[in-house]
Amino acid sequence: MKISCFLLLVLSLSCFQINSVSGIDSVKCFQKNNTCHTIRCPYFQDEVGTC
Repeated sequence: MKISCFLLLVLSLSCFQINSVSGIDSVKCFQKNNTCHTIRCPYFQDEVGTC
């Protein structure tokens, strides 16, 4: 499951550039809690629970 979350993060880098605040929050979520949360982007939207 951790690999899936990592791939989700990699695929969403362009979204982070569009919405930098969401990207920063997502990175903090990964680093502190080892979890994934909703990533909002015009091209890609997904929600993943605990990695």
